[in-house]
Amino acid sequence: MEQEHVPIFLITGFLEGGKTTFINEIFKDPEFAEGEKITLIVCENGIEECENNILKENNVTVVHINSKEELTDSFLKDCNKEHKPTKVIIEYNGMWEYDIVANVEFPEGWEIAQVITPIDASTFEGYMSNMKSLLIEQFNDSDLIIFNRCNEKTDKLKFRNSVKAVNTKANMLFELENGEIDDNPLELPFDINGDVIEFEDYDFGVWYIDATESPEKYEGKSIKLKGIVATNPKYPKNIFAFGRNAMTCCEDDIAFLGILCQTEKPINFKGKEWIEIEAVIHKKFVAQEEREIPFLHVKNYKVVDEIEDELIYF
Repeated sequence: MEQEHVPIFLITGFLEGGKTTFINEIFKDPEFAEGEKITLIVCENGIEECENNILKENNVTVVHINSKEELTDSFLKDCNKEHKPTKVIIEYNGMWEYDIVANVEFPEGWEIAQVITPIDASTFEGYMSNMKSLLIEQFNDSDLIIFNRCNEKTDKLKFRNSVKAVNTKANMLFELENGEIDDNPLELPFDINGDVIEFEDYDFGVWYIDATESPEKYEGKSIKLKGIVATNPKYPKNIFAFGRNAMTCCEDDIAFLGILCQTEKPINFKGKEWIEIEAVIHKKFVAQEEREIPFLHVKNYKVVDEIEDELIYF
Protein backbone atom coordinates (compact mmCIF):
# COMPACT_ATOMS: atom_id res chain seq x y z
CA MET A 1 0.00 0.00 0.00
CA GLU A 2 1.41 3.36 -1.02
CA GLN A 3 2.32 5.76 1.80
CA GLU A 4 0.05 8.82 1.91
CA HIS A 5 1.61 12.25 1.40
CA VAL A 6 2.88 13.69 4.68
CA PRO A 7 3.88 17.38 4.50
CA ILE A 8 6.79 18.51 6.64
CA PHE A 9 6.94 22.07 7.98
CA LEU A 10 10.54 22.84 8.87
CA ILE A 11 10.89 25.72 11.34
CA THR A 12 14.43 27.10 11.42
CA GLY A 13 16.08 29.96 13.29
CA PHE A 14 18.05 30.77 16.41
CA LEU A 15 17.02 30.09 20.00
CA GLU A 16 14.56 32.75 21.23
CA GLY A 17 13.89 33.80 17.64
CA GLY A 18 10.19 32.99 17.97
CA LYS A 19 9.97 29.43 16.63
CA THR A 20 7.92 28.02 19.51
CA THR A 21 5.62 31.05 19.60
CA PHE A 22 4.98 30.59 15.89
CA ILE A 23 4.23 26.89 16.34
CA ASN A 24 1.76 27.66 19.14
CA GLU A 25 -0.01 30.08 16.80
CA ILE A 26 -0.35 27.71 13.86
CA PHE A 27 -1.85 25.06 16.16
CA LYS A 28 -4.62 27.57 16.88
CA ASP A 29 -5.46 27.69 13.17
CA PRO A 30 -8.20 25.10 12.52
CA GLU A 31 -7.35 24.98 8.82
CA PHE A 32 -3.89 23.72 9.72
CA ALA A 33 -4.59 21.41 12.64
CA GLU A 34 -8.20 20.25 12.55
CA GLY A 35 -8.57 16.54 11.78
CA GLU A 36 -4.80 16.05 11.51
CA LYS A 37 -2.50 13.75 13.41
CA ILE A 38 0.58 15.88 13.94
CA THR A 39 4.05 14.86 15.10
CA LEU A 40 6.17 17.72 16.43
CA ILE A 41 9.90 16.93 16.46
CA VAL A 42 11.67 19.36 18.80
CA CYS A 43 15.41 19.66 18.31
CA GLU A 44 16.06 22.21 21.06
CA ASN A 45 14.47 23.35 24.31
CA GLY A 46 13.71 27.05 24.31
CA ILE A 47 12.61 29.30 27.14
CA GLU A 48 9.03 29.00 25.90
CA GLU A 49 7.52 25.59 25.30
CA CYS A 50 4.40 24.58 23.41
CA GLU A 51 1.27 24.84 25.50
CA ASN A 52 0.12 21.41 26.70
CA ASN A 53 -3.57 22.17 26.30
CA ILE A 54 -3.01 23.21 22.66
CA LEU A 55 -1.04 20.03 21.99
CA LYS A 56 -3.75 17.85 23.50
CA GLU A 57 -6.61 19.62 21.72
CA ASN A 58 -4.90 19.21 18.35
CA ASN A 59 -3.80 15.59 18.67
CA VAL A 60 -0.10 16.52 18.63
CA THR A 61 2.61 14.05 19.63
CA VAL A 62 5.85 15.68 20.75
CA VAL A 63 9.17 13.91 20.18
CA HIS A 64 12.38 15.42 21.58
CA ILE A 65 15.85 15.10 20.10
CA ASN A 66 18.77 15.92 22.38
CA SER A 67 21.63 15.85 19.87
CA LYS A 68 22.09 16.20 16.14
CA GLU A 69 23.42 12.64 15.99
CA GLU A 70 19.90 11.44 16.82
CA LEU A 71 18.37 13.00 13.69
CA THR A 72 18.82 9.99 11.43
CA ASP A 73 16.93 8.15 8.71
CA SER A 74 16.11 5.31 11.12
CA PHE A 75 14.86 7.69 13.81
CA LEU A 76 12.41 9.31 11.39
CA LYS A 77 11.25 5.93 10.08
CA ASP A 78 10.55 4.85 13.67
CA CYS A 79 8.56 8.07 14.23
CA ASN A 80 6.51 7.35 11.14
CA LYS A 81 5.87 3.75 12.15
CA GLU A 82 4.97 4.55 15.76
CA HIS A 83 2.97 7.77 15.42
CA LYS A 84 1.63 7.55 11.82
CA PRO A 85 1.42 11.34 11.38
CA THR A 86 -0.53 13.12 8.68
CA LYS A 87 1.62 16.23 9.21
CA VAL A 88 5.08 16.75 10.65
CA ILE A 89 6.62 19.86 12.18
CA ILE A 90 10.35 19.96 12.84
CA GLU A 91 11.48 22.70 15.22
CA TYR A 92 15.11 22.75 14.15
CA ASN A 93 18.08 23.69 16.31
CA GLY A 94 19.57 26.99 15.14
CA MET A 95 23.09 25.93 16.05
CA TRP A 96 23.02 22.75 13.96
CA GLU A 97 24.23 22.72 10.37
CA TYR A 98 21.34 22.90 7.92
CA ASP A 99 22.93 20.10 5.88
CA ILE A 100 21.93 17.61 8.58
CA VAL A 101 18.21 17.94 7.91
CA ALA A 102 18.71 18.71 4.20
CA ASN A 103 20.53 15.44 3.61
CA VAL A 104 18.50 13.12 5.83
CA GLU A 105 16.35 10.53 4.04
CA PHE A 106 12.73 11.02 5.03
CA PRO A 107 10.28 8.11 5.24
CA GLU A 108 8.28 7.29 2.14
CA GLY A 109 5.60 9.92 1.55
CA TRP A 110 7.24 12.55 3.76
CA GLU A 111 8.14 15.73 1.89
CA ILE A 112 9.14 19.23 2.96
CA ALA A 113 6.19 21.48 2.16
CA GLN A 114 7.53 24.72 3.58
CA VAL A 115 10.62 26.06 5.33
CA ILE A 116 9.72 28.86 7.74
CA THR A 117 12.16 31.05 9.68
CA PRO A 118 10.98 33.34 12.49
CA ILE A 119 13.58 36.04 13.26
CA ASP A 120 13.66 38.46 16.18
CA ALA A 121 13.83 41.86 14.46
CA SER A 122 15.44 43.42 17.53
CA THR A 123 18.53 41.18 17.24
CA PHE A 124 18.71 40.75 13.44
CA GLU A 125 21.31 43.44 12.75
CA GLY A 126 23.49 42.23 15.62
CA TYR A 127 23.46 38.68 14.30
CA MET A 128 24.16 39.90 10.75
CA SER A 129 27.18 41.80 12.03
CA ASN A 130 28.62 39.10 14.29
CA MET A 131 27.21 35.74 13.14
CA LYS A 132 26.32 36.42 9.53
CA SER A 133 27.21 33.03 8.07
CA LEU A 134 25.23 31.17 10.74
CA LEU A 135 22.20 33.42 10.34
CA ILE A 136 22.25 33.17 6.55
CA GLU A 137 22.33 29.39 6.83
CA GLN A 138 19.06 29.63 8.80
CA PHE A 139 17.13 31.48 6.11
CA ASN A 140 19.01 30.62 2.90
CA ASP A 141 16.42 27.98 1.94
CA SER A 142 13.37 29.52 3.62
CA ASP A 143 10.10 29.94 1.80
CA LEU A 144 8.73 32.30 4.45
CA ILE A 145 10.63 34.57 6.85
CA ILE A 146 8.74 36.20 9.71
CA PHE A 147 10.39 39.18 11.34
CA ASN A 148 8.70 39.38 14.75
CA ARG A 149 8.91 42.00 17.53
CA CYS A 150 8.98 44.84 15.00
CA ASN A 151 8.33 48.44 15.99
CA GLU A 152 8.30 51.88 14.37
CA LYS A 153 12.11 51.93 14.29
CA THR A 154 12.43 48.62 12.40
CA ASP A 155 14.08 49.24 9.03
CA LYS A 156 11.91 46.83 7.07
CA LEU A 157 13.36 47.72 3.69
CA LYS A 158 16.93 47.14 4.92
CA PHE A 159 15.95 43.78 6.43
CA ARG A 160 14.12 42.79 3.27
CA ASN A 161 17.09 43.69 1.06
CA SER A 162 19.50 41.78 3.33
CA VAL A 163 17.40 38.65 2.86
CA LYS A 164 16.75 39.09 -0.86
CA ALA A 165 20.47 39.44 -1.54
CA VAL A 166 20.83 35.84 -0.32
CA ASN A 167 17.43 34.24 -0.93
CA THR A 168 15.44 35.77 -3.78
CA LYS A 169 12.48 33.39 -3.47
CA ALA A 170 11.67 34.10 0.18
CA ASN A 171 8.41 35.76 1.13
CA MET A 172 8.51 37.99 4.20
CA LEU A 173 6.09 39.04 6.91
CA PHE A 174 6.67 41.70 9.55
CA GLU A 175 4.96 41.13 12.89
CA LEU A 176 4.54 43.85 15.49
CA GLU A 177 5.39 43.46 19.17
CA ASN A 178 1.70 42.86 19.94
CA GLY A 179 1.60 39.92 17.51
CA GLU A 180 -0.32 41.70 14.75
CA ILE A 181 0.94 41.66 11.17
CA ASP A 182 2.40 44.98 10.02
CA ASP A 183 0.70 45.40 6.66
CA ASN A 184 1.97 48.90 5.97
CA PRO A 185 3.58 48.85 2.51
CA LEU A 186 7.36 48.84 2.26
CA GLU A 187 9.16 51.67 0.55
CA LEU A 188 10.01 50.79 -3.02
CA PRO A 189 13.50 49.22 -3.14
CA PHE A 190 14.53 51.58 -5.96
CA ASP A 191 14.48 55.32 -6.63
CA ILE A 192 11.42 56.09 -8.69
CA ASN A 193 12.53 59.73 -8.99
CA GLY A 194 16.03 59.05 -10.28
CA ASP A 195 17.10 60.13 -13.74
CA VAL A 196 16.90 56.46 -14.71
CA ILE A 197 15.09 53.85 -12.64
CA GLU A 198 17.40 50.88 -12.04
CA PHE A 199 17.02 48.00 -9.61
CA GLU A 200 18.40 44.60 -8.68
CA ASP A 201 17.27 41.71 -10.90
CA TYR A 202 15.24 40.17 -8.05
CA ASP A 203 13.15 43.35 -7.77
CA PHE A 204 11.62 43.06 -11.24
CA GLY A 205 8.45 41.65 -9.67
CA VAL A 206 8.17 44.58 -7.24
CA TRP A 207 8.47 47.05 -10.10
CA TYR A 208 6.11 45.09 -12.37
CA ILE A 209 3.32 44.98 -9.78
CA ASP A 210 3.68 48.65 -8.87
CA ALA A 211 3.85 49.76 -12.51
CA THR A 212 0.81 47.73 -13.59
CA GLU A 213 -1.25 48.79 -10.57
CA SER A 214 -0.26 52.49 -10.76
CA PRO A 215 0.98 53.24 -14.30
CA GLU A 216 0.37 56.97 -13.80
CA LYS A 217 3.26 57.07 -11.29
CA TYR A 218 5.70 56.07 -14.03
CA GLU A 219 4.47 58.17 -16.93
CA GLY A 220 7.45 59.57 -18.85
CA LYS A 221 10.09 58.01 -16.58
CA SER A 222 13.20 56.32 -17.95
CA ILE A 223 14.09 52.79 -16.92
CA LYS A 224 16.87 50.26 -17.46
CA LEU A 225 16.21 46.57 -16.84
CA LYS A 226 16.87 43.00 -17.97
CA GLY A 227 14.31 40.48 -19.12
CA ILE A 228 13.15 38.01 -21.75
CA VAL A 229 11.91 38.86 -25.23
CA ALA A 230 8.70 37.25 -26.45
CA THR A 231 7.60 37.86 -30.03
CA ASN A 232 4.35 37.09 -31.80
CA PRO A 233 3.66 37.21 -35.56
CA LYS A 234 0.36 38.94 -34.75
CA TYR A 235 2.17 41.90 -33.18
CA PRO A 236 2.57 45.05 -35.34
CA LYS A 237 6.01 45.87 -36.73
CA ASN A 238 8.70 46.48 -34.09
CA ILE A 239 6.39 45.51 -31.22
CA PHE A 240 7.44 42.79 -28.78
CA ALA A 241 6.69 41.64 -25.26
CA PHE A 242 9.32 41.93 -22.56
CA GLY A 243 9.23 40.44 -19.09
CA ARG A 244 10.21 37.65 -16.71
CA ASN A 245 8.91 34.25 -15.69
CA ALA A 246 7.34 34.27 -12.21
CA MET A 247 6.58 31.46 -9.79
CA THR A 248 3.93 32.12 -7.17
CA CYS A 249 3.78 28.70 -5.50
CA CYS A 250 5.34 25.84 -7.42
CA GLU A 251 6.67 24.99 -10.87
CA ASP A 252 3.13 24.39 -12.15
CA ASP A 253 2.35 28.05 -11.44
CA ILE A 254 5.15 29.57 -13.55
CA ALA A 255 3.78 32.33 -15.78
CA PHE A 256 5.28 35.01 -18.01
CA LEU A 257 4.78 38.55 -16.76
CA GLY A 258 5.16 40.73 -19.80
CA ILE A 259 4.82 44.33 -20.92
CA LEU A 260 4.48 45.40 -24.54
CA CYS A 261 7.38 47.33 -26.05
CA GLN A 262 7.78 49.43 -29.16
CA THR A 263 11.11 50.30 -30.75
CA GLU A 264 12.27 52.17 -33.80
CA LYS A 265 15.26 49.84 -34.00
CA PRO A 266 14.60 46.82 -36.27
CA ILE A 267 14.11 43.62 -34.31
CA ASN A 268 15.15 40.12 -35.30
CA PHE A 269 15.18 38.14 -32.09
CA LYS A 270 16.06 34.45 -32.15
CA GLY A 271 13.60 32.86 -29.77
CA LYS A 272 13.25 34.00 -26.19
CA GLU A 273 16.48 35.92 -25.80
CA TRP A 274 17.62 37.83 -22.73
CA ILE A 275 18.10 41.53 -23.35
CA GLU A 276 18.75 44.69 -21.39
CA ILE A 277 16.63 47.62 -22.43
CA GLU A 278 16.69 51.35 -21.92
CA ALA A 279 13.16 52.66 -22.27
CA VAL A 280 10.65 55.34 -21.38
CA ILE A 281 7.47 54.24 -19.63
CA HIS A 282 4.12 55.47 -20.91
CA LYS A 283 0.60 54.57 -19.91
CA LYS A 284 -1.88 53.32 -22.47
CA PHE A 285 -5.63 52.87 -22.10
CA VAL A 286 -6.86 49.43 -23.12
CA ALA A 287 -10.55 49.49 -23.95
CA GLN A 288 -10.99 45.71 -23.66
CA GLU A 289 -9.77 45.79 -20.06
CA GLU A 290 -11.14 49.26 -19.27
CA ARG A 291 -7.92 50.33 -17.61
CA GLU A 292 -4.54 51.88 -18.24
CA ILE A 293 -1.46 49.70 -18.59
CA PRO A 294 2.26 50.54 -18.79
CA PHE A 295 3.86 50.51 -22.22
CA LEU A 296 7.61 50.74 -22.90
CA HIS A 297 9.06 52.90 -25.66
CA VAL A 298 12.48 51.30 -26.11
CA LYS A 299 15.35 53.68 -26.87
CA ASN A 300 18.03 51.02 -26.96
CA TYR A 301 18.56 47.35 -26.22
CA LYS A 302 21.33 44.76 -26.22
CA VAL A 303 21.44 40.98 -25.93
CA VAL A 304 22.82 39.81 -22.55
CA ASP A 305 23.50 36.52 -20.79
CA GLU A 306 20.69 34.88 -18.82
CA ILE A 307 20.84 36.00 -15.19
CA GLU A 308 21.70 33.48 -12.48
CA ASP A 309 18.17 33.19 -11.05
CA GLU A 310 15.84 33.88 -13.94
CA LEU A 311 12.63 33.34 -11.97
CA ILE A 312 10.95 35.95 -9.83
CA TYR A 313 8.97 34.89 -6.78
CA PHE A 314 5.87 36.10 -4.96
